[in-house]
Order: sequence, then C-alpha cells, then structure tokens
Amino acid sequence: MQSIIDYIELNRKQYPDHIAIKDKNRELTWNELVLLANTIASRLPHRVDRVGIIMNHSVEMIASILAVLKKGAGYVPVEPFFPKERIYYMMEESQADVIIANSQYQNLTHKDTVIVDEGFMIEDKEVMNESTSQSEVYVLYTSGTTGTPKGISVAHHNVIHYSQAFANEFNLTLDDVMLQYSVCSFDIFVEEVFASLINGITLAILDEDHKDVAHTMKFVEKHHITIMSGFPYLIQEINELDELPSSLRLLISGGDVLRGSYCDHLVDKVTVYNTYGPTETTVCATYYNCSKGEVL
Repeated sequence: MQSIIDYIELNRKQYPDHIAIKDKNRELTWNELVLLANTIASRLPHRVDRVGIIMNHSVEMIASILAVLKKGAGYVPVEPFFPKERIYYMMEESQADVIIANSQYQNLTHKDTVIVDEGFMIEDKEVMNESTSQSEVYVLYTSGTTGTPKGISVAHHNVIHYSQAFANEFNLTLDDVMLQYSVCSFDIFVEEVFASLINGITLAILDEDHKDVAHTMKFVEKHHITIMSGFPYLIQEINELDELPSSLRLLISGGDVLRGSYCDHLVDKVTVYNTYGPTETTVCATYYNCSKGEVL
C-alpha cells in the first residue's frame, strides 16, 4: 500500500456497508465516509500543500482530514479554543494554503476558508488519490514550553507503519471500536484516528464533556467501545470507578508518567499499557504491558 488513502479505499471495497465512524449526530459506512471525503476534497483548490483544520470534533472533521490527504496535502490541526495569536502563528508558519473550518470559526484566520459544518451533504463524487507513501500527513506543533512552537511533519509511511505495529501489539479485530477522546493537537489523536481507519475498525467520537469521566464511561458502554487511549490522569480517574463498561478491554496511557497507584485496580480487569514517544517518532516508540508487570 502506498498511502493511508489506499487503506481507506481497501476498507471501502471490503466492508462498504460496515460502520466506519460515528458521532452524536451521524454514523457513516466506509462507502459514505469516502464519498464525504471526496465531496469535501472537490471543494479544495486544485493545488494545495497544507490545509489548516479548525473544527469541532465530528464525522465531518475526520472526513475533512481524509479530503486533505486525498489531495496529496498535509493537514495542520488547530483546536478552536487556542488563542487567536497562536492560531495565526501556526497557519502562517506552516504556510497553510487554505483552511477547512466550521462556519463559527471562519474568522479565526485571514486565510481562504472552506466551510464544512455538521450534516454536510454527501455527493456521489469520485476524486483521484494524489497521495503517496512519501506525502505529508500532518504537521503537529509542540507545546512551546521551550520557546516558539515548532511544527513536526510526518509522512504516510510513518503513520502506516505505526498503525500496523499497533494492530499487531493489541490484536485488533473488526469487532473493536476505538474512542476518539483526545484533542487534535496531540499524538494520541493520531493513534485514535489512523490506527482505527487504517486497520478497518470503527471510530466513535465522544460527544460532550471530556472532563466528566462518568459521562465518558456511559458513552463507552452505549457504543460498545473496546479501546481507549489517554493521559495518565484519565486512567487514574477510571481506576477509581467501582465498575467498568462491559465492552472495554484495553486502556492505553501516554504523554506522562503512569504511576502504579493510577492503575492498580484496573490491571486485573482490563489490559493496561503504558506508552511513550515524542512527536518526532510518530506517536509512540515504546510499549509496556502493565497488566503483565508488577505495580510499584
């Protein structure tokens, strides 16, 4: 396979009517997801290298990302709640050609903007895939704690290799459902989205307040989610619950230190992994199965 889009198209061919992605408003089959991405791609300029994404997390956001990849371009993700000065800096420094945004965010930059809102209509369009294994997938910006934020560029072959390693380590099957919980500016988002879509498993986008772990667990139960990734403090909150959703089989922690006290009640109930890797290594460089180790 040459690019991420090739894997998406293969899933469309093999599982056209299976649910690929869902959020609080909408669920799409693999065929519908590709058609929505094509519809959005047809709205983009003929030649683009980088496209900013300023959107609420939704089916339409993921389809917009795939639309950018179809054009052979890379996406630059921005959360709408970022300070306007940071958004402006990221779009300028990355030399984004155009922005895809929800209409409520179209004035956050001075760039030309393609509006994609929830419920964006699917048209029966086919758009040629212009991406290759060497094409850029995204530019993620560091937190800026050591100075001016720097953008890290990652190519298709890196994301594909990581997603294949993920599938091998965690024994993915078509029955798995991944929760999309993370903000788009962290590596965890890359893991959630591409490890799902490349491997043909369903992605379910959390609908409301990320700070309410009880609400999150109800969402997990309702949508039969089997895999969650998050920061150690999310794992710690789940560790304090009396009961877990019956579908949940795997919790992946990353981004900070996972202490034994954060997962000591979980390791015998579900498989818990601690992972680590800077953005430059494409999400994670190390995995550790805490459920096979000792709690320290």
